[in-house]
Amino acid sequence: MVRKISPPQKTKKDVVIEVLRSAILSGELEPGERLTQEDLAERFNVSMTPVREAIQQLVAEGVLSHSPYKGVQVAEVSLEDISEIYLIRSVVENLATCKAVPNLKISDVQKLHTLHEQIIQQVEKGDLTPLRKLNYEFHMLIYKAADMPHLYKIIKTLWSKSPWDTLYVVPHRPERIVEEHKRVMEAIDRGDATLAGQHMQTHLEEGMKMLIEYLTKST
Repeated sequence: MVRKISPPQKTKKDVVIEVLRSAILSGELEPGERLTQEDLAERFNVSMTPVREAIQQLVAEGVLSHSPYKGVQVAEVSLEDISEIYLIRSVVENLATCKAVPNLKISDVQKLHTLHEQIIQQVEKGDLTPLRKLNYEFHMLIYKAADMPHLYKIIKTLWSKSPWDTLYVVPHRPERIVEEHKRVMEAIDRGDATLAGQHMQTHLEEGMKMLIEYLTKST
């Protein structure tokens, strides 16, 4: 008989890491933005120790960067890293989507449709600022339903290293995101986990292709 082990309680360091990572993913903290231990300790109302430990871990993961001259910053992604990050993301997010579809509740699917409609509205208005947060909520709602916490953690770490500040200024990319999300939603509505996963992988591959072309022309 396998004994079920309760998950360990989160430490102050874990909370700081979780909030910082979410702030980066949602766009609250931008690539290149400088962070100080003093400001973070005051923000989280904790001592310097958990903040210092959280920064050390996020630097090790590549989510934050540190240099003697610039201090601690939200990491910026180089063109050389983008292909590898997106290649890995396309595979693991395909897997997460496949595993998630059978677990999605009716309320989850309704929420996905709501988020999809909100994304469409923002694209039609040309107001792209909220897209990062809406897109994050859309994807993570799916991936969390996979009920694979280690995979979910890997995905969130990879998302932290993705150049979201650039993605939405790529010409026609927001409109393509809407189309690609629609295909994923149609497969989810039909309960076709394999097809939903394939559409998700294509979504990531198309994003990588358009982003690299844009950045290559811009340099």
